[in-house]
Amino acid sequence: MTVLPEKCSAAGPAEDGLLSRMALNDNKAGMEGLDREKINKIILEASKGSRFYENELKKERQVNQRVEKMLQQKGRVAEEHLRTAQVQVDKMISELERSRELSRVIVHVDMDAFYAAVEMRDRPELKDQPMAVGSMSMLSTSNYHARRFGVRAAMPGFIAKKLCPNLVIVPLNFDKYKAVSSQVREVFSDYDQNFLPMSLDEAYLDITAHLEMRRNWPECQRSYRVCAETLLPEAGEKEESLSPVLFDESPGTTSSFQDPPGRVEVFGTTAEEAVREMRFRIEHKTSLTASAGIAPNMMLAKVCSDKNKPNGQYRIPPERREVMDFILDLPVRKVPGIGKVTEKMLAALGINCCSQLGQKMALLSLLFSETSWHHFLQISLGLGSTHIVRNSERKSMSTERTFGEMSVAEEQLTLCKELCEDLAQELLKEGLKGKTVTLKVKNVKFEVKTRALTLPYSVSSANEIYTSARDLLRAELDHVSPEPLRLRLQQAELAGGGAKDLCEIQAGFVSRPFTPPPIHTPPTISSSSATLKTHTVTSTSLHTDSVLTHSPPCTSAPVSLMPHPLTCPVCFKDMETSDLTAFNMHIDECLKCSAAQKGDEGSLSGSRVLETVTAGELQPAGEKDKPGDVSVTSGVCGHTPLVCPVCGQMQETADLTTFNHHVDECLNHNVLLELRETGIQTVHEGTVSTHTLTWFPNTQDTR
Repeated sequence: MTVLPEKCSAAGPAEDGLLSRMALNDNKAGMEGLDREKINKIILEASKGSRFYENELKKERQVNQRVEKMLQQKGRVAEEHLRTAQVQVDKMISELERSRELSRVIVHVDMDAFYAAVEMRDRPELKDQPMAVGSMSMLSTSNYHARRFGVRAAMPGFIAKKLCPNLVIVPLNFDKYKAVSSQVREVFSDYDQNFLPMSLDEAYLDITAHLEMRRNWPECQRSYRVCAETLLPEAGEKEESLSPVLFDESPGTTSSFQDPPGRVEVFGTTAEEAVREMRFRIEHKTSLTASAGIAPNMMLAKVCSDKNKPNGQYRIPPERREVMDFILDLPVRKVPGIGKVTEKMLAALGINCCSQLGQKMALLSLLFSETSWHHFLQISLGLGSTHIVRNSERKSMSTERTFGEMSVAEEQLTLCKELCEDLAQELLKEGLKGKTVTLKVKNVKFEVKTRALTLPYSVSSANEIYTSARDLLRAELDHVSPEPLRLRLQQAELAGGGAKDLCEIQAGFVSRPFTPPPIHTPPTISSSSATLKTHTVTSTSLHTDSVLTHSPPCTSAPVSLMPHPLTCPVCFKDMETSDLTAFNMHIDECLKCSAAQKGDEGSLSGSRVLETVTAGELQPAGEKDKPGDVSVTSGVCGHTPLVCPVCGQMQETADLTTFNHHVDECLNHNVLLELRETGIQTVHEGTVSTHTLTWFPNTQDTR
């Protein structure tokens, strides 16, 4: 067995070419000392000929092109350029050193093999055999027995089976994992009420304030009774024990002692003792173990939490020298935010550990973007965020599912509805709303495409979200017709949505709003027309006004049958134009005037608020309108019936806001019908489309 030290080391020859992407990443806890050459050979042989292999080959070629281009740029760098760049780097280092903060105590807690641990707890027969959670398509995690064979998260199950033929794959059960996660978070809140959860199994906490209070606590507030079945190291002893429920044969299973039943454990007042207490309480509450990192900033805390996994903790003292010593030989891949692509590009420059980042920073500043080399510089100095963003505006909320090949349209639509229902439940818990509905799919060729539609009003119910997601999915079904749409992943997402229709450039792809023809494709009523958005959503905050009850939009009336002339339902004037956008703008102005006239009479109370949303914002439930928001009260139209100018149907409501909402939905539906009739283009890599509703490759980080 070839044991690789944790110090800087370049990738071996076995990882050249395609294998550098597919090769074993043994930076995961429990995978130290594995025979990389043997495992990589099995991975390569098991992958050849599969769609996964073809997709990885395609990505590898793209990365190789980037590396080659970078090396060509390096060849043109002269000594004079390096000297000039070094001056800039030195200036930046001085500024960063002056801003270094070591006073905060940041903790990153990570549950050990969380999904697998929950399954082993509930099914004790699994604890003595290699097992993983996921499917033959993709694994979410594996236990420590399986990791000895090279099986890890984000690995296709069919490859894992080649590495470990006796591997037991258990399907995901998110309801169970969420329930356990809630128990863990209850413990977190006792140490930092504003902790930042990153996923179901990890979170950041700032326990600085807790430690201040803890110093004055009597022993009774720091004492907990030890259950007979719990193994707990004494204070100051090396934590080598693991929960017997989970990891009987994991590394370091020899317990330091057996706790006598009913013994009381008293924890100290230091940061280490507070975190040890936290992990003790988590284990008592869930029968699961957690690991933790304690450091002056979030980046270091994240790295430290992996240092003594499983069921351990590690602290970097709040001193600059200690921080720099820790960073010295840390492999760059261990740093959060550096993935396989960045790792390969840095390795091509002879950079494998963080200290080498600092040594070649002048060169990096000439080859990478300003954002990238600034990030590299902070890593080389051991710097990271010391402020955990609390109660920040939620960017988006999503739910996804990975599965075996699914090619039946009815099944795909059913799954889409289930995802929207799950998403609506999560939105309800948080009291959030949003405007941009996004559908992401991954086909059997591992190509990821994302489509989004921004509505002119906020939505939150499963019905509202599914209405848009369904049409987006049907549009893609029509696009590939008569061939079936063969999927292996679906995701539904709701984000704040932007009010701007400007050109956006993200990750190299240009997204332009579609300019509809004057007659055939009417735009949506609001200024937030059905505009193409990339999957990356900018700042947000979800809307939370009451759900609007409205008449369902017409699904059959074509645009050409709209009644003429158009009559404003607010002022009852006949309009000289047949342009629906101009007509709707007139209605909006009338509504605003109506609200202004009745504002002094308190007519705004109890009515629905139509928000003018800041681009990308999602507001929490119950939040009052911000300055500049437009509050509109529905006017009553006497006994005059309201007739939709799109579908021509008489509306039962006298509420103008409800009526306006109905018109919006009719227009949105007609836009989608027109697009499906005229065909929807697909954007491939390197091309740009100007269509409003267009598939394009996912722009997520490929590191």
